[in-house]
Parts: sequence; structure tokens; C-alpha cells
Amino acid sequence: MKKLLPAVLLIFTFAYGTEPVRYDAMLYGGYIDYSSSDLKDYGYYTGLYGYMGIGNQHSFEGNIGYIYIKYLDGSDLNQFDYTGLYTNYSIPNTKIKVGVHYIDSDDKATDNGIVLFGGGEIYELYKKNAGIDFAYSYYGDYNINKTYTYMRSRLTSTTTSTGLSVFQLSPKFGFYLGDYYNYGSFYLETRGYYIRLSDDVAFGKNFFSVEQNVSYFYKNFVLSLSGWIGEQTFAVKKDGFVVYNLSEKYKSGFSASIKYILSKKSSITAGLSQDRFKEVGSAKTTRATYLYFTFGVTF
Repeated sequence: MKKLLPAVLLIFTFAYGTEPVRYDAMLYGGYIDYSSSDLKDYGYYTGLYGYMGIGNQHSFEGNIGYIYIKYLDGSDLNQFDYTGLYTNYSIPNTKIKVGVHYIDSDDKATDNGIVLFGGGEIYELYKKNAGIDFAYSYYGDYNINKTYTYMRSRLTSTTTSTGLSVFQLSPKFGFYLGDYYNYGSFYLETRGYYIRLSDDVAFGKNFFSVEQNVSYFYKNFVLSLSGWIGEQTFAVKKDGFVVYNLSEKYKSGFSASIKYILSKKSSITAGLSQDRFKEVGSAKTTRATYLYFTFGVTF
């Protein structure tokens, strides 16, 4: 299930003892178009994100998200997602992060799903960075049917096991180009994904993909473009804040957004993204288009 988490919009700094503490907050929301789907009609999502940075060495992030999907058979999906992330910057030019994501969903197979994630990164500020992220997802109520055919026999046996584990590794490398003050600067990041399922639930066990992100910074504007190709299922993205928990195989996707900084205390962001995927129960490839908008002010 995808919930977008755009960049932080709100910043407020004050003294907390001897360490400066920064608080950010953001409201976001969007609409999902499933017009090409045989199963889904439409959806929407909203959420509240918060950030607290303590000095230059620690940060805590949290998110509460809600998503609704209307199905063509008249059923509804309601889902809440809760995410927490801690990042440590104590080692110079290094950051280490660890977090947890919990799913409260009408989807019985992935309800009470939990995702543990983290990673490490080394960087030269505004020059380059490299790192690797990992994630482990466990869906304890996911039922998996296995059929065995006995050698030289037409006899088959079907058993059902419960519990699906998903392992993910995601290496990345990025670098900056340009001059922000004269004609703008670019940040380019290439990321790979390897996802392995403990069982085949419809699409196989191993999935590979590659993603390219480009951001352009100029004065009060930030323009971001992203695209990926390959295969993904049950993917974990955006530092653990985005989790795809429905039984779908994704083939490609792209996104574009523009952020405008209205003042030191406010900004707006608008964006569009689209994914191509196959649903369990449908033979064709489906497109999901996401439109979103955010507005923030400093408090």
C-alpha cells in the first residue's frame, strides 16, 4: 500500500538545555485513480508527519497515515500505518538509522504486519553519498497454499502454512552537480532493490529493480523527478515510511513533484506519480495514478 511522504515543510528551532532542538510537522493528502483496474475503483490518503532533531547528532521521525480504497465489488479497504524512525549522526560524515512500521488494515492477510528497517550511509555534505538500507517485513496472518505433486503420479497434496517474511536490501549512490546560487544545482541518486519472499504467493520469490532520482534546486523551487523499472512486491521505500503490503507485483513507476518555498515559514508541494502492476485475480497490467498536495507553515 502506497502512501507518499513528501519532503519536510515546517521547521521550528529553539533551545533545549544546551542542545538546540528542531521540530517539524507536516500534513499531506492525495487521491488515487484506479480507472484501469479490474478490481479497484478509487482511493485517497492523508496523514500527519513529525520530526524532532536534537543538536547535530540525533533525530526522531514519526508518521500516522490513513488510506482508503474503494473496490468495484462494493467492498472497502481502510488502513492505518504507524511509522517511527531514529537516525544517529555521531560519527562524522556518517548516519545510521533504525525504525519500525506497523500496519492496521482491513486486509486480513497483512493486518498487524510489522516492518523493521534501517541502514547506514557515508557522505560528503552537498558533494556525494553512498549507503545501503535493509528491511524485514513479517505478515503473521498471511496464509500460503502449497500444492505438491508426487513423482510419477497424478496424486497431489495441498497444505496451508501461515506467516510470510520479506527481506529487502537497497544499495544507493548519489552526488551533486551545479551551482545553487547562480543557475541551480542537481542531486542525482541511483538505487537498487533486491526483495526475497519466504514463500511464493503468486509471482515468485526473488525480485530485482533499479531506480533513478533527480532533484533540481533553484532559489525558491525544488523540482524532483524519479523513475524505476524491474519487479517489486511488498517493497519498503522512503526510509520505511512507504510500504506496499497488498499482494501485487509492480513492474515500473515514475513520479514528479514541485515544491515552492513561500517564505521562511511556509511552503507548498504538488506532485503526481504512477505505478504499473499486476493484481492477484486479474490477468492484465493495472495503472495506479496518485495526485497529492501539501501545505505547511512554521509554528
